[in-house]
Amino acid sequence: MKWHFGHKLALIMASLVLTASCILGYTMVYRQFSMAESQFNTTGGTLAAQLGSGAVELVFAEDRIGLSSLVKSLNSQPSVTAAAVINRDRKILAHAGRPLPVPAARIDSAYQNKGSFTDENGTVWFHAPVIFKQVSGGAAWVGLDKTELTATQKAVIRSGIIVVTLLVVSVSLIALRLGRSLGRPIHDLIEGTRAIESAQYDFRINGRHTGEFKALTRAFNNMAGGLEQKIRVERLFSRFVSNPVAARYMARDNIEISREGKKVDASVIFVDLVGYTAFSEGRPPEEVAAILNLYFAEFAGTCHQYNGNVDKYIGDCAMLIFGCPQHDPDHRYHAMMCAIRIRSRIFRLNQRRRKAGLPCLDIRIGISGGTVLAGLFGSHERLQYTVVGEGANLASRLCDIAKPGQIMTDTAFYAALTSEHPLTAYDAQSISVKGFREAVEALVIGDWQPVVKPAATKPNLYMRSPLKNEIS
Repeated sequence: MKWHFGHKLALIMASLVLTASCILGYTMVYRQFSMAESQFNTTGGTLAAQLGSGAVELVFAEDRIGLSSLVKSLNSQPSVTAAAVINRDRKILAHAGRPLPVPAARIDSAYQNKGSFTDENGTVWFHAPVIFKQVSGGAAWVGLDKTELTATQKAVIRSGIIVVTLLVVSVSLIALRLGRSLGRPIHDLIEGTRAIESAQYDFRINGRHTGEFKALTRAFNNMAGGLEQKIRVERLFSRFVSNPVAARYMARDNIEISREGKKVDASVIFVDLVGYTAFSEGRPPEEVAAILNLYFAEFAGTCHQYNGNVDKYIGDCAMLIFGCPQHDPDHRYHAMMCAIRIRSRIFRLNQRRRKAGLPCLDIRIGISGGTVLAGLFGSHERLQYTVVGEGANLASRLCDIAKPGQIMTDTAFYAALTSEHPLTAYDAQSISVKGFREAVEALVIGDWQPVVKPAATKPNLYMRSPLKNEIS
């Protein structure tokens, strides 16, 4: 059985009431029992003393008739079950009521002292000496029935048990109802915390609570609303910037975000849609937007597969970065694999679209890398995470120079990559790139195949392969 707050509260309150009632009841009953017992003993002792005092003259005069009348008169009183007078020779001079089963030792002590004892039948016998001028002539005995006192005590105990039981039951019912009333908002809060824990941020407590629970419920709903809004902002933020960038800056405690960049070793890819301007001319904006979203989705999906981040979309061009903001020691390898994978996927996508009679666009890719400055750049009103540096500029220029279906990179990037991951390339050429003083050694990337280096000759970094094999 699962114990709820109401059950626990009822049990605790009932236990407290039961404990308090038992302590109080025991104290009162014990005191009442003591008073009744003391009164019973006082009555018995007094009657025995009175009988002994009244029998002094009759005992010494051996007036049996007077003694018999005195004993019978005493025995006629309520609760007195027997009365007797015994002389020094242990002979009963007068007796009325129940027999006197008194041991000899007890009879001898009764000649000098007062006292009492209880026989097997539950009768309490009180005795007092019959003394005249320091001379004991016998003993007076009075038997009192303790049955009535015992019955009264049992009745008191039964009444106490009944009262305590009723009290405990009443308190338990009240506590159970009160516990349910108090437990309902707590149960709602538990349910709410479990919902928040399972990412159900739209959960709200709708119970009508009062007092402190009303304020607590309002605070919980406000908290849930704030969390829901925060998650919505994070999700929306993640759609404008990549998830790693969003996680990097959303986790910061300080509100002010520095616009200072950090130097990192990274790779940059530019993917451009060839013939986009001519394609978009005369077409509805909705159709153009659909085509852009289709190709951009391919770029982004492949980028994320290789631990890259979509930096931005510039018209019909996408900028992808690898190695930041999360560190990636194999960023060159991942960037090159991403470029080759994009080329392959777009090639197959265009094949399917051509068979279906749908318009398609080709791509060209520029890839480079090195030390760049990564961080948030822009104004106070609008910031953007990106990378700036020679590697990013060169990747953009190589993308502009590349032909449809080509992946073009520079020899420095290629050499750094192929030292760990051999790769085929061809058409090495020295080209003049806008913004660079010296000519750039560029080449076109072929399929991902190991470079076979002849043992007896100087290794050649560039292997020639036909263009048809490059995009197959």
